[in-house]
Amino acid sequence: MNNTTAADSRIRSIVIVGGGTAGWMAAAALANRFKQGVTKITLIESAEIGIIGVGEATVPYIKEFLQDLNINEVDFMRATKATYKLGIDFDGWHKPGEKFIHPFAGYGARIARIPFHHYWAKMRTQKKAQALDDYCLAAQMARHNKFALPKANNDIELSSFNYAFHFDAGLFAHYLSGIAQTLGVKRIQANVQQVNQCPDSGFIRSVGLDTGEIIEGEFFIDCSGFNGLLIEQTLKTGYETWNQWLRCDRAVAMPCTSKIAPASATRSLAMDAGWQWRIPLQHRVGNGYVYCSDYISDDLAAEKLRENLEGEALADPKFIRFTTGMRKQAWNKNVFCLGLASGFMEPLESTSIYLIQSSLTLLLNHFPNNQYNQALVDTVNNNLRIRQEKLRDFLILHYHLNQRHGQALWDECRTMSIPDTLAARIEYFKKTCQPQVDELDFFGTNSWLAMFSGFNIQSDYYHPVVDDFDTHLVEKELQAIATNINNTVKNLPSHLDFIKRNIVGE
Repeated sequence: MNNTTAADSRIRSIVIVGGGTAGWMAAAALANRFKQGVTKITLIESAEIGIIGVGEATVPYIKEFLQDLNINEVDFMRATKATYKLGIDFDGWHKPGEKFIHPFAGYGARIARIPFHHYWAKMRTQKKAQALDDYCLAAQMARHNKFALPKANNDIELSSFNYAFHFDAGLFAHYLSGIAQTLGVKRIQANVQQVNQCPDSGFIRSVGLDTGEIIEGEFFIDCSGFNGLLIEQTLKTGYETWNQWLRCDRAVAMPCTSKIAPASATRSLAMDAGWQWRIPLQHRVGNGYVYCSDYISDDLAAEKLRENLEGEALADPKFIRFTTGMRKQAWNKNVFCLGLASGFMEPLESTSIYLIQSSLTLLLNHFPNNQYNQALVDTVNNNLRIRQEKLRDFLILHYHLNQRHGQALWDECRTMSIPDTLAARIEYFKKTCQPQVDELDFFGTNSWLAMFSGFNIQSDYYHPVVDDFDTHLVEKELQAIATNINNTVKNLPSHLDFIKRNIVGE
């Protein structure tokens, strides 16, 4: 039965240029949303470009993507060699030798309806409180390399945290490729050799492939990587750089064998000219050094990375050059860009897949028909700009608050001018003991608290109700919370044992 009408204005053909994580996430999400037989979705990917396949760290938002596609979490973890992630372990970012964790969780418990961190702020000034990490179950699980799923009940000790995953990005793209094609996506393996535009509007009309085939489309998703084949090379959209604040411009990646049990947190180790990631998978470890080329050579960066591998290198070093920033418009004419085509922020907080996912969600919620709608375009572009600028500020904070004196990059970052938006956030917290966040912030109150405490930024204020309670009683309450968390963690399985028992099936 044909349900179309004369007034039917649905888009009938969507073309995705590029595969990889961004391309196949887009293909799967679009195919899941639109009716088969009405909207034709075609993905074009090049066998020559391939997929890097590095270890990828994520944030809990990824679970919503899996749920939307009815993906079984255990099946997904088996297919992508995934491990669990409770947060990020920042080593040496404040000062060499100091560590703190940014967990996917909150801290302590409200007392008399006042957030826990106000009590902690008072007790900290009196040196009667432990580190903020000690009052967070997820942080202590990560610190002791333990894992358990949150309990779906009122047991606060095991229900007040979230989790994400580490997985093989190449395997993830392959896994989504199978799902998307099952949902009706047509995959073409070829290279785009030409882009054909409408002479009047400049809209993309079709792409010509090296096979001689011409693929027409009404709407195009550009997932072609840094080059931005459609959004930049064709439409000349423009790019806004943030290198004046985020100084790292290169990375070298190298996987290695696993020699120790996989951690339940991503490791981020501050280095002289940047930072090193360590992402544990079931079958190997993903490693990389993100650095500023003004302060270290490529060869020396690769050498430093190799020295810090936990096991034997499994591949030659792969160098990646990038310019931190964002495309001036993610949506231009009938092209929407995703992934590296839309911009780049170093993977300091594992936000690359989040940005793909959130951009896709925003597009799907404002998806056009076959009539150009400037209001939709403006809404999506403005929303994405705000979100990315907020993420940018959160990353800058990591560098700017450092106390790694005597190291050129870190000295520069500590003394540089920062965006007014970030300066205002820091000042607001110092005056109110409350992070300033809204609905467009991905990182909420607990994340900003983790950073402020980790970098020893203190507030001059705490809520006056805190003084209604005897200091000795508050101290005992804080100790009881830390002790309960510690006792809970002792009885949990190790991260490796949990994976063997529940994922691998040993």
